[in-house]
Amino acid sequence: MGKAVSVILATDGSPAALAAARWLNRFAAPDWTHITLLTVMTINSADAVEDALDEARRRAERALERTEQVITCCPPINTVSVIGTPARAIVDYAVHHQADLIVLGRRGHSPLGNLLGSVSFAVIQHSPIPVTVVGSHDK
Repeated sequence: MGKAVSVILATDGSPAALAAARWLNRFAAPDWTHITLLTVMTINSADAVEDALDEARRRAERALERTEQVITCCPPINTVSVIGTPARAIVDYAVHHQADLIVLGRRGHSPLGNLLGSVSFAVIQHSPIPVTVVGSHDK
C-alpha cells in the first residue's frame, strides 16, 4: 500500500467547519487518510497580549474538540493550534507539513457574500496544495 493521503482540516468550530468535517467523513478512510485538525489563533493587537492569548487558546481548544467529535472516519487525529492570520497560517502549515489536501468550511463573511468566505478565498488563491471548500449545506 502507498503513502497515506495527508489532509489538513482547518477549523474554527463553526457550523461551516463542522459541515466540512462531516463531508470529510464521507470520503476519508482509516487505511489511506491521515487527518490533522488545524485551528488558527488570532490575537487582536489592541487587547492585552497575555489575556488575548489565553482566550485564543480556549477558543482554539473548543474548536478542535467540537470538530474532533464529528470526525469518525479516521482516528487517531492530530490536533494543532497555531498563531497567525488564518489563511496564511493554514497554507503555511499545509506546505510545511507536505499535506496533500486542505479542507475547510465556507462561512461567506466577505464581500463575495455567499460565494466564498474571505479565509477560504485567500487559501484558494495562495495555496499550491489542492483545496476543498465545503458549504454549510454540504452535510
